[in-house]
Amino acid sequence: MNKKSLLALLSLLSATTLQAQTISPEDYLRQLVETKNEYLVDVRSAQEFATEHLNNAINIDFNSPEFEQKMDQLDKNRPLFIYCLSGGRSGSAYDILSKKGFTAIYNMQGGILQWKAKNFPLNTTKQAEVSSWIGMTKDEFKQLTNGDIPALVDFKAVWCGPCKMLKPELDALQEEYKGKIKIIEIDVDKNKSLADDMKIRSIPLMIYYKKGKVEMNIEGYADRNSIKRSLNLK
Repeated sequence: MNKKSLLALLSLLSATTLQAQTISPEDYLRQLVETKNEYLVDVRSAQEFATEHLNNAINIDFNSPEFEQKMDQLDKNRPLFIYCLSGGRSGSAYDILSKKGFTAIYNMQGGILQWKAKNFPLNTTKQAEVSSWIGMTKDEFKQLTNGDIPALVDFKAVWCGPCKMLKPELDALQEEYKGKIKIIEIDVDKNKSLADDMKIRSIPLMIYYKKGKVEMNIEGYADRNSIKRSLNLK
């Protein structure tokens, strides 16, 4: 076999042994327990990481300009586990890192929101344990959703791609139904306690209220016409 053919074969073998995959929190935990000498990387911001994170995780912020540089310093032959809040940032990181030569990458589907929904263990700092309620209170939220005008609450985050796509659709909906419906935006990072209390496990999530009572949930991105049909707006 000539050198050119050998290089092509080695390239093929390298591609077929790559174990890059997005897996459920259950499989993620199982794989994490069974794997040795792994990296566990939280790709959220330092502030998010300081509040709570998986045990033994290190923090490398996906939105930092040094993200790729820091990841390049890791041993690409060691298994790599990544996660974020809901899977958006870690999914983008997964796409980048899959091309960098890491031999095994595991991305958690749904992120910490789904991890917490399963009551899996988290490392919470003492500061977070003793801190007061973060963001909007439950009473303030009830006041916003308990009026005569129906309210569509949009749970979102500034880093969430589908949330950014949803905003112009909601802005147009608000303009079309001005005085008939009000749209309330809730940033889950700034209102962490409320999001935790309401068990918000994925974003974007829209919850439709009439006089304080939940009428419908809409998960994920939807265009204005789809939202109108779901809410039976005419």
